[in-house]
Amino acid sequence: MKRLVALFFFLLSSEARAACSFSTGDYIDEMSNPSQIMRMNVEVPKSSKYARNIYKIVSSRTENIPPKLKKKFKAIVSVHYSFGVCDYAAVIRQNGDWKDHIGVSDGQFIRSLDVKLKDGNIVNAVRFKLLIPETRFGQNEVLASLILRKLGFISPETFEVQTTVNGINAVMLFQERSEKELLERNLRREGPIFEGDESLIWSYEGFENFELEPLALARLTNDNWFKKGASSRAIVLQAAAELQQAYLKYAHTRHTKGDKYAIFPNTEKDDLFINYHAALLAMRAAHALRPHNRKYYYNALDSSFEPIYYDGNVEFGSTSRFEEIESLLPYGPTPGFVNKALSLGQDDDLAQAFLQRMLKKEQKERFFNTSLQQFKDNLRAIETYGKSRSKQAPPQAQAPALDEAWYEDFQKNKKVTQKRISKITLGDVTHVVEVNGASRHNVSSKVVAKILAKNQWQKERAVYVPTPQTARVDGDVRHVTIGASVVKMSKGLAIEIDRAAKQLTFTQSNPFQWALISGGDFSGWNVVFDGLSAVIEEADKPEQRFNSYGLTGCLTLYQSLLHKASFSVSGGACEDSLNIVSSTGEGVSLVVKDAYADAVDSDFSVLSIPRLEIKNAGNDCFDVSGGDYFVDVAVLETCQDKAISVGEKSKFLAKQVFVRQANIGVSAKDMSKVKISKLEVADVVICAEAKRKKQEFGGAEMRVDAFTCSSPVDVDAESKFSGGAL
Repeated sequence: MKRLVALFFFLLSSEARAACSFSTGDYIDEMSNPSQIMRMNVEVPKSSKYARNIYKIVSSRTENIPPKLKKKFKAIVSVHYSFGVCDYAAVIRQNGDWKDHIGVSDGQFIRSLDVKLKDGNIVNAVRFKLLIPETRFGQNEVLASLILRKLGFISPETFEVQTTVNGINAVMLFQERSEKELLERNLRREGPIFEGDESLIWSYEGFENFELEPLALARLTNDNWFKKGASSRAIVLQAAAELQQAYLKYAHTRHTKGDKYAIFPNTEKDDLFINYHAALLAMRAAHALRPHNRKYYYNALDSSFEPIYYDGNVEFGSTSRFEEIESLLPYGPTPGFVNKALSLGQDDDLAQAFLQRMLKKEQKERFFNTSLQQFKDNLRAIETYGKSRSKQAPPQAQAPALDEAWYEDFQKNKKVTQKRISKITLGDVTHVVEVNGASRHNVSSKVVAKILAKNQWQKERAVYVPTPQTARVDGDVRHVTIGASVVKMSKGLAIEIDRAAKQLTFTQSNPFQWALISGGDFSGWNVVFDGLSAVIEEADKPEQRFNSYGLTGCLTLYQSLLHKASFSVSGGACEDSLNIVSSTGEGVSLVVKDAYADAVDSDFSVLSIPRLEIKNAGNDCFDVSGGDYFVDVAVLETCQDKAISVGEKSKFLAKQVFVRQANIGVSAKDMSKVKISKLEVADVVICAEAKRKKQEFGGAEMRVDAFTCSSPVDVDAESKFSGGAL
């Protein structure tokens, strides 16, 4: 039966609908482009209190900004694009440690601000800073952020914007904060974020600035993620223990032997931090490497830390001076990294991206060219320096007992009152906190989160300084090497490898076993995962989609090359039967059946799939986000929720899609673009939908050239759909 498309618009609330004067789904690319922002206005209703707060900060006797004066104010943030205006409710407060974050424009005070939007987003950021440009050396910070992202490091979106705050005009620097949205932009999954603890640095209880720096270790910044469930708690606690020990070793070595040590939080793969240090030194941005300025993301998929760029005080135009180079670079950057950095700017992509983020673009081209050349010259000099030294491994992150004892002695000598949490043991409901290796206390997840994030417990200062211990003992995990790839898997999961035939087979002995394939080239391989089916009672289902290793899939492919590879997966009791993360492949064949929840879930990948065949999924059949996906033919049958789900700024192009029996045929969400040449859908509640789901995104766009379905199509007020009946 030829279908008549019934188009239902489920309108958002009047408040959300009024946020923008246009449909965000009509401007998906433009809303991600900073050059489309003409100006931003910030209006603070309680303007007199806001003004008095500035005067109190300016007149305070301390050289830094007193934390108690960083008051929060409600505000309305208006973003003026070339195609319309968005108005968002927000909360703002003073940003910065030093008083250079308050300046003067036309005889009136301006200030750097922290901004949190209550609704909507600006270039996909929900929390960001509006900085007085001089506090970050303006155009230097914009270029540094771009270069680091191009080199694969986690780096914030940063650009100049014309701003008016309560009628005072100024050019400000927009920079997103280190939040979930920053990780998504940099193609990482949400996970623990840590930073150096500054609470003891600035005039703490009468001490001089930096006097207590040796006691200032690290802290968790996204403690809400810790509270989400048992898997999150296990990942955070493992990461926190390793990072605190790295900071402890740094503090002891630096303050007893001088500047001869840097923080290397990983016990392996420290080339990542060597390369990061080299890049920052080449930018003269060693300020970002001070312990209290450092930020880290813990990547649970490979159990290692990654640096997050923040506050480098970059000066590209200066001649090369390499502060602390000996401690930051026990050996030189890797050749592959240097070659990648030296190739920057060979096309117009980097230059264009930089100019899009600057005002008065015609004045910035010379700065770009000279700065990029200075960066390359400095990096060559650093590479030469590194070659003159024998390669030596960075100090390990494990802290011996003498570091722990020294920390306690320093605390006693300074007469600082703080409890030392020496051990945290996680339980199902409550957790055990050990104080000074002696007294034990049962506490809630909320209390542990406050210890890790705020260094507070029982209304006193408390710091997690774990007793020296080895890394997590993975007694239930097995490792197998296949070429350049490492396969990490549950003990008891059988594996058969035929390297000559390029055949890899996994066989479960219980439905919860899993395998993680990290890195390497699996082009041309045939991979089979033979899983067991399971029925899990509602009360026994895990509270989080991922396990304590950050895995959602029974079979997970991470950072792998998959050209003309084929995957056949069945059974298993994981959230995803097959999970593909940060991987690339052309001509990838995917066949999945009898999935417990999602059959195929792919994140941050670029895949072309000649044939996608899925039958029986307890949730979505094909769920993708943050990547580009091209399908010739998709046959999807018996999907309990969505047959195809496309989210988080993905592109999905398909020639032919056939869906039978699902709740929703095709779903486009959150600034994704879906284009299907031929779509046939039967036995569904909803043929297709296009909508905005998450605050950090906008509406979606779907186009279907030839469309057969008798059920309705749902499109919200921010999205758009176009389709024609066969």
